[in-house]
Amino acid sequence: MAPRPVRVGLLLAASALSSLAYLHGCGGSDGGGTPSSPATAMMTALTRDMTRSLTRLGMLETGTVLVMNPGSTLSPNITGTPDTSAGAPPNTVMYGGTYDGNADGSDETTVDLHVTFANDPNDLFSGFGGGQGGGTVDINILSLMHVYHGNLTFKLGMSEHEVSGTGTFVNPVSGTTTTMTAGASDPFRIRLADGTASKRANACAHSLDGALQLSVAGSDGTLASQWNFARESSTVAVTGATFTTPSGQSTAIPDTSLDLGCAGTNSINEWVGHYQIRWACLPAETGEFTTRITVKNATTVTMIDDGDTAADAYDAAVIGTSVRAIRGFFIDGPVGARYREDFNWTLNIDGSGFSQSSRYVYFEGSQQGLGGICVARAKRIP
Repeated sequence: MAPRPVRVGLLLAASALSSLAYLHGCGGSDGGGTPSSPATAMMTALTRDMTRSLTRLGMLETGTVLVMNPGSTLSPNITGTPDTSAGAPPNTVMYGGTYDGNADGSDETTVDLHVTFANDPNDLFSGFGGGQGGGTVDINILSLMHVYHGNLTFKLGMSEHEVSGTGTFVNPVSGTTTTMTAGASDPFRIRLADGTASKRANACAHSLDGALQLSVAGSDGTLASQWNFARESSTVAVTGATFTTPSGQSTAIPDTSLDLGCAGTNSINEWVGHYQIRWACLPAETGEFTTRITVKNATTVTMIDDGDTAADAYDAAVIGTSVRAIRGFFIDGPVGARYREDFNWTLNIDGSGFSQSSRYVYFEGSQQGLGGICVARAKRIP
């Protein structure tokens, strides 16, 4: 049997661990506050950067599945080595090396991870049974300036992923340090949003659940806060925020509820274009294709892959408060071995492309009920 002819793929993976920590300029003032209100300035900057960071979640989380397809087009400098040491569980793989985590053309992310899979991650015909592991993630700018380090543990599943640990981001301009922690006893949970009551979009195309402890330390002082996500809510509750000056004087900041939405403008026409899509999945497989996107109506776009006809077109519709996050599905495969793939797309902040998360499940044949998770990156092309 030939490998599954995937066209598009991706489900949220535990690389949220590094993407959530990718807080550009977090905690620094950009003119939004005044010298007399450093607490307000720092909270404003943190809110802004959390919004931008969660918009990048779809793009950067692809790293986990890319890493687990070592040597592929999108992760050529990653290696995967079976762990044959004494006592190592079956199907344990050690992944290491560098890859282009933010799709800017250069490797800035270094990983050292171990993952134990429920079954052979290369067996296309047994489906993805899940996995768990941990390790470190480091990010350097231009291979010179170290800006992020994370120690993380995670679980990967078909419908949900969990992540816990601590990551620290250092603003290379201001020197402000942001530390983000998700407790091991109550890990952060990540699902694809689908608009239902238990999977509302609260981070662009994703539905997050759990508490994140954030501490921002800069020259003006330290801001500590807890960001509480609930998969039943489209907003995040920021509680227990306290600003402490260098002299030790503390100020409590009122609790608030925020709709982080998706950074950028909010027009469905932003999706229109021709794209090259490169994808990777678990069980491990990779590929690429090109597709064209047009607007169907104010909340829906239509995609036709190059080489297909109008009969093969499939749609994606807005799933939350922003048209920059959409969801759809397609059915593919030969009769007797067809599968359904549900996907979520998040448009990049600059509109240069989009990220995709999906899962596929066979609904007929010998593999009925089995499937896998996938990730993809789309780049605008002429």
